Amino acid sequence: MLTYRLTSRDLADVRFAVSPVAEMVLSFRALRDPGRFPLQLGWVRAVQPYVADLDWDVLRWLVNDTMGSPDFLTPRPTSPLTQLADELELIASVSKDTFARQLIAVNGELPEGLTIDKVVAALTEYWQAVMAPYWSRMRTLLSADISYRGHILTQQGTGAMLNGLGPAISYADGLLRVDRVADPSRTEDIDGRGLVLQPTLFGPHAVIPFDPGADPLLGYPPRGQAHLWSVVEPPSQQDLAQLIGTPRARILELLTYPRTTTDLAGELKVTPSAVSQHLQLLRRTGLVEPQRTGKQVLYRPTELAALLTGTDVD
Repeated sequence: MLTYRLTSRDLADVRFAVSPVAEMVLSFRALRDPGRFPLQLGWVRAVQPYVADLDWDVLRWLVNDTMGSPDFLTPRPTSPLTQLADELELIASVSKDTFARQLIAVNGELPEGLTIDKVVAALTEYWQAVMAPYWSRMRTLLSADISYRGHILTQQGTGAMLNGLGPAISYADGLLRVDRVADPSRTEDIDGRGLVLQPTLFGPHAVIPFDPGADPLLGYPPRGQAHLWSVVEPPSQQDLAQLIGTPRARILELLTYPRTTTDLAGELKVTPSAVSQHLQLLRRTGLVEPQRTGKQVLYRPTELAALLTGTDVD
């Protein structure tokens, strides 16, 4: 068990984040022991044709038999909008001493010839092969969970939110207890460093830093995982049109890159005011979002739209 001690100041500084690289590294667990991750079997089955071609001479050293990974592979994220490229840069810049020390702590040895450049290259290949095609769907679920937890926090308080994170996590009287994670058990003070809460699909119960004393981080299981892989194929254009209407489905189809109302109106051969009405409804329902560039307002699809249409959002 890991116990975090939080002061009232620490409770006010709890924040949420999503980490693409952490999801990637933690997903090794599901490939290594699928039986522990029944809710992710849809993903495990889908990626099987690509797994054998990955660089397991490197990847096998990044998670041990007890599902531990070196902390340099999962830098503490700072935002729900964390980008993979930024995290890979942090990994690439890790010192040789930290690289060696943490790999030895996890594996009991430092593999001969293993370098940080080889690790970053193997992770990049892994991401493109088995994570990138499914990341929009994963990220949508993780982001939705953060929104839900934020609602609980504002309506019921930090304690209620922490107690709802999962069966292995409990909070009372300034102590946040995380079961089924640390052996031997340990207690650590947050001590003004901030606690980052990170939903992860590959817990399965909770995730904590490998190194004692590392910056406080708690990965927890998000809601809705049971249905994450229930829709294997994206809906057809006809299905989407029946759901949201043909004009709005056509607008989403055209938003392969950010476009203005006038641009879309010209493409659809309708008035800008007609397009504007559709865009406002799509915006209110979370399917498009505006971005201002100079005097122009461009519209782009959201992650939810990408989930509906089976496309990627940059």
